[in-house]
Amino acid sequence: MAPRRWLYLFLVLASTVAAVTQMVGVLQIDGLTFPEAAILFLFAILFAWIASSFWLAVFGAWARWTKAALLPLNPAAETSAARTAILMPVYNEDVARVFSGVRAIRESAGPDFDFYILSDSTNPASWVAEEIEWQSLKQELGEDAHVFYRHRARNTGRKAGNIQDFCENWGQLYDYMVILDADSLMTGKTLTLLVGLMDANPRAALIQAPAQLVGRHSLFARIQQFSSSVYGPIHTAGLAFLQGADGNYWGHNAIIRVHAFMQHCGLPRLPGKPPFGGEIMSHDFIEAALLRRAGWDVWMAPDIGGSFEEPPPTLLDYLVRDRRWCQGNLQHLRIVFAQGLTLPSRLHLAMGVMSYVSSPLWLLLLIVSAIDMMNAAPPPAADAIMLHPALALSVSQSAELVILVVATLVLLYGPKLLAVIAVLEDPRAIRAHGGAGSVIWGALWESIFSTLMAPIVMLQHSWYVVSILAGIATGWNAQTRTDRALPLRLVARVFAPHTLIGVAATVILWRAAPFNWFLPLLAGLWLAIPLVIISSSPMLGLVARREGLFLVPSETHGSKVLGRAHALADSHGEVPEASQNLVLEDAAVRDLHLTLLGGAPLAAGDPVRLGVLRAQAARRETAGFSREDWALLLSDAEGLKALS
Repeated sequence: MAPRRWLYLFLVLASTVAAVTQMVGVLQIDGLTFPEAAILFLFAILFAWIASSFWLAVFGAWARWTKAALLPLNPAAETSAARTAILMPVYNEDVARVFSGVRAIRESAGPDFDFYILSDSTNPASWVAEEIEWQSLKQELGEDAHVFYRHRARNTGRKAGNIQDFCENWGQLYDYMVILDADSLMTGKTLTLLVGLMDANPRAALIQAPAQLVGRHSLFARIQQFSSSVYGPIHTAGLAFLQGADGNYWGHNAIIRVHAFMQHCGLPRLPGKPPFGGEIMSHDFIEAALLRRAGWDVWMAPDIGGSFEEPPPTLLDYLVRDRRWCQGNLQHLRIVFAQGLTLPSRLHLAMGVMSYVSSPLWLLLLIVSAIDMMNAAPPPAADAIMLHPALALSVSQSAELVILVVATLVLLYGPKLLAVIAVLEDPRAIRAHGGAGSVIWGALWESIFSTLMAPIVMLQHSWYVVSILAGIATGWNAQTRTDRALPLRLVARVFAPHTLIGVAATVILWRAAPFNWFLPLLAGLWLAIPLVIISSSPMLGLVARREGLFLVPSETHGSKVLGRAHALADSHGEVPEASQNLVLEDAAVRDLHLTLLGGAPLAAGDPVRLGVLRAQAARRETAGFSREDWALLLSDAEGLKALS
């Protein structure tokens, strides 16, 4: 493993040194000015960043082509005697979707696994609807089905705290736990294989099964699913090939050895206030690092299959999710130098930080470069710019500049090309993606789309980083997972700043700098609003599917667990919007709620206010109740019993 890593590091550094040397030749004449030195510094960091991604893809492609062993672990041959719990933490999710997924996994996996729906829902309607759905599922599966439900009155620690609560109350009953997200699905075959791998490898504390993006139909989601299916395999292969037992954890779709997790993965509360203090938001990287610090192995199983999740349906939803991921990853700046962590773990944390910090660095590089260009030469005529694009540097170094541009393009688009070649060399993969033509056209359109989207994401991530550094924290809201066409008014309000910045930059650069060099970036900003609207369309996603674009194996070959989950969700009746009222109106629902409430602590609240709420509930005057009012009332076992 060490020689591979040293070779990888050498290739990244050698590429960067060569590019920086070339850039010095482009910039230097009578010494470097301060802006040129700043350009060189930023260029070195960012070129190393894209070089690391490129060489990771190269190593992944090499591992695929040579059929290298990416998971040198063997599953146990005998039937497992271990007890495994499958945990699905939920937070104000689509109730029908959650329980349809649980049932589909349960039917695929059989009775050898216990299921826990761990609710942190703060929406009272979701809380009560979850209880009703759980009882219905239990009745359909039979009393012997080990499907359990628990709701926390206080969602301390968010998802990490939810898992910690499970470990403290039930963890000692189990050898392993499989962590899922609310949109996760895994096949019974995959779950059984993961258990067998853990049985046969007692030093393994965690095995990550990379999830394939599936199940959504908007154009944006279909492009993400295609990217995951075509480009993802060489990326995960490269990771597995290089990291070995020094793997990482992505927060879900992984099996974990419970006693190792309980012993070593307690998360501290960081001193100070959010965004850098308080509860750790991106807990998964930290938990993997703590397991490695304790000497446990953390593996990735890139070829295991049967692991799925859903992508965000629109670019807006993608960016909303990225806001809290950005805050969580930047918190890792306080942890990356923690005592005892292994070097690979520190690199995982640093690369997670860099995945967001790279955006403001790119933006800064573009701004400094533009300023330097504008100061370097008098503004050329507009027609000359369009006909003869050239950087207005102190000296013409067109050959060196062309080499740099080509090298950068190779590093950016080379991984996509390697991935497409890998697919085209595998007849089964070609059929799974709709044919060779579909793969090539899909990759071409995806590359155009991602190029146009890149400056939009760059600006948004830059704002996230700046706002977090300024001390602006974010919450943790439920994700939107439903396909929907975004309304023009909403998109215009959110993405008008991107368009205005693009227009302003165009005006500034039109007369003062070589405009053509910035055209690909500016085009994405000009088109931000229509791009987001068009890509959010489920109808255009269905058109693309009908035309054979962006197809993935789950569509062409099908998947029983996916088909079953979707069929159950589609056939599910409407969940009442005000399910919490059923606790007052339906004695059976109230009895179920009281049974599940058990000895749970009463939600924090004013006792006087609780007395008023009890009286209003007795008179069924609940129209003006807030979420906090309902949470207090639904936690009040004594008051609810009095309504019987």
